[in-house]
Amino acid sequence: MKKVLRQHPARTITELRQKLQEIWDSFTPNFCQNLV
Repeated sequence: MKKVLRQHPARTITELRQKLQEIWDSFTPNFCQNLV
């Protein structure tokens, strides 16, 4: 993993952010419904 980060830091960070955003977008509505 460290080697990949060294080779493509910007690309890896961008992919991680996109994955986190997708997870957050799919998780947040369900979480809000459970709260209500």
